[in-house]
Amino acid sequence: MPAVHATFRSQNHRATRQESKALVVAISALQLAMLFLVWLVALIPMALLALGATVVQALKPAAAKTPAPIDFQATPRL
Repeated sequence: MPAVHATFRSQNHRATRQESKALVVAISALQLAMLFLVWLVALIPMALLALGATVVQALKPAAAKTPAPIDFQATPRL
């Protein structure tokens, strides 16, 4: 049973070592900030592309948006 003893000893050693609460808070805040930054880096370009596509469609002339009228006289009768 040496593996059980080694595991117990390593857990016991971890319990005696104190971590600074300020350091834990600082690292957690840094991790949260990095996560937020990664999301922004991923979302901002997509939002700008969507905004650009919306603006381009809004600026197109109205004639390009309406379909051409159908000329019923030009179609052959069966």
